[in-house]
Amino acid sequence: MEFIVVFLVCLLVLFILVAGIFFGRPPVYQPEREYVLALLLGIENRSTVESAWNLFIHTPITHDPELESFRLRCYQFDQGEVKQVTARPGINGYLYDTKGRYYIQVIAKELDSFIRNAPLSVDF
Repeated sequence: MEFIVVFLVCLLVLFILVAGIFFGRPPVYQPEREYVLALLLGIENRSTVESAWNLFIHTPITHDPELESFRLRCYQFDQGEVKQVTARPGINGYLYDTKGRYYIQVIAKELDSFIRNAPLSVDF
C-alpha cells in the first residue's frame, strides 16, 4: 500500500514538471534602451554592477537590432577587438580605466542621441 502512495505522489510530481516544461516560456533578455543607457552611464559614476554589465555584453539582444549594434561595440571593446583603446580594469570600484570609460561614454552619447531621435511609433 505504501508503495502505491509513493508511486502516485512521484507520478504527480513528474506530471507537474512535464507540464511546466511543456507550457512554460524560456527566459529571455529584452532590456529597454533607457536601461542600457543607464548601464553605459553607470560605468562612469560606478553605479553599474559588474554582473549586470557582463549580462548585457554577453547576451545577444534579438528584439532590437539597433540596440544589438551598441551591445556588439561594447562587447568588442571588452574583448580587446577595438584598436584605438584597450579594455583595462579600473581601480577604486571602476570597471575600466580612464580611456575605457571615455570610450564607453562616447557610445553612451551616441545611444542617447539615438534614443532622442527615434520615432515614437513603429510601422509593421
